[in-house]
Amino acid sequence: MEILAHYELILKQALRELGPLRRPQDATKVFEVEAVAAPELGDIIYRLCIEHGVAYTPFRETVIKLLSDAAIPSTAGRRDAGTRKPFAVRMGADHSLILLALELMPPDMPF
Repeated sequence: MEILAHYELILKQALRELGPLRRPQDATKVFEVEAVAAPELGDIIYRLCIEHGVAYTPFRETVIKLLSDAAIPSTAGRRDAGTRKPFAVRMGADHSLILLALELMPPDMPF
């Protein structure tokens, strides 16, 4: 499995495990909802990285960079290796929540 596709899988599973967020219409209230949910999502992502055998710090740094950059690289599609789609495009509504969760979680300490 391509590394970016694996990262997407971890994010998808984490969001599914967190459950749907009810985002209010008011933008300031959305930030409040995400601020409450982000620490739990960060914990879920960290645990899933361990379960998937993925090093957390590179995962964290890569996902933050990819979601923060204007030019998001593409990943191979599941059914057709020739089909490419932007990284985490289906999670677009949750990009700010994912970024907040990863920013709140510190990188692993080197040994």
